[in-house]
Amino acid sequence: MDAGLYPPQLVATTSSTYSCSIEESRQREIEAREDSTVFSPLGTAQDSRESNYFKSIQWSPDGTSLIAASADNKLRFYVAPPDLLSPSSSPHILTPYTTYAAPEPTYTQSFYPHFDLQNSSSTLLLSSPRDHPIQLINVLSPEPSPLSTYSLVCRTTEAYLTPSSLLWHPSGHEFYAGTDCLISIFDVSRSGEGPTTRLPTIPSKRHKMKGGGVGMRGIVSCLSLQPDALDSLVGNGMLAAGTWTRWVSLYDAEGLGGTVANWSIASAADDESQIGGAGVSQVLWSACGRYLFVVERKSRGVLVYDVRVTGRLVGWLEGRDAETNQRMSVDTASIGGKSEVWAGGTDGKVRVWRDVGSTAGGAKPDMDWLAHEEGTTVGGLALHSCGSVVATASGMRREKLFVPDTESDLESESEDDSSDDSDDSDVSDEATETLSETSTICSSHDELTEDNTIKLWSIL
Repeated sequence: MDAGLYPPQLVATTSSTYSCSIEESRQREIEAREDSTVFSPLGTAQDSRESNYFKSIQWSPDGTSLIAASADNKLRFYVAPPDLLSPSSSPHILTPYTTYAAPEPTYTQSFYPHFDLQNSSSTLLLSSPRDHPIQLINVLSPEPSPLSTYSLVCRTTEAYLTPSSLLWHPSGHEFYAGTDCLISIFDVSRSGEGPTTRLPTIPSKRHKMKGGGVGMRGIVSCLSLQPDALDSLVGNGMLAAGTWTRWVSLYDAEGLGGTVANWSIASAADDESQIGGAGVSQVLWSACGRYLFVVERKSRGVLVYDVRVTGRLVGWLEGRDAETNQRMSVDTASIGGKSEVWAGGTDGKVRVWRDVGSTAGGAKPDMDWLAHEEGTTVGGLALHSCGSVVATASGMRREKLFVPDTESDLESESEDDSSDDSDDSDVSDEATETLSETSTICSSHDELTEDNTIKLWSIL
């Protein structure tokens, strides 16, 4: 670690409430409430075995709140303490303001871009539960429930297509949803209806080569809009999309224009940078809109592309330590006009790379610190918009018995892939091979301390 850089200070945490099984964490939540007479539904045998780890965490656009998804299929909404950064002898204890129990595991969620905690009509969240319509939820409601739903259905099988990625348009009137070989655009005012626009990422799914080698095949696992440059027209930014099949595409005019480019990152990750990878889980833009950061599962780093020269690899970030199929988020910030990238690892550490894009080739972390128990996966990381606080969420799948990782995002999404309108067997074969790698013998984790926590860190 650079001697001039100091690790952040812990200012809030969920403590040990969720560092246990799903069933036990449910009891701990009830005991923590003032009303201890709340009825607790009976849990399943699976609940008593599986760890209630956190899968993801996001800050609301106004910076007042967080949403966290966990293994018990619940979305917990937290309001950050107003005196979060005031001097204190001990960290604040975070408790959920509201909790939404999803009908199935959720693949992704996204806050309404004009979210304002002071305006209850704007406290909205999009969520994509498996095998259900997309849901729009008001998280400030005492008992959150879907206000609107949006159906994305396979035209041939009439099965629900569950988006692996959701992205709001900055206007808040539309949102994007990524599924198998398709990006759909929905009008948020048309509740109960399907997409207004469908943007196939390949010409045809019926072709034996999935579009004859043209376009980007696979499940669209992530989406990101390029920030508008100061000297460009509003709404002219590019839409970046990535797939589990290790492809990246850029689309002009916020996805409504033509395809700017698409390319495979496999060679850059495996041969040139040698950081590895097994499917794009996240794409992020630098604040200037010049650089595109590509994040993969089972990867030891992050790829950095300069979009001014399409597909040109500028460099890569080394030492990420994320060789797992669990989706692990990365975040970026602009400090003094220079890009920073923050990422968690499977070793409990958070790493920071500064001045990203300024040099070619590989770059080592400029700072790292042990944010969670050693050996714990830091799957969620989100930087506050003011740049003074970072949120981390930890945990990984643990069971007392040998059980295939049937609820991991990869397996669930691979099942969707094989059930979609596709005649190909190559994707299902890849999924089967990958699933064998995601099975977990949980006894190997028994010696590690269970750490399923959300932590807020001051980085002032």
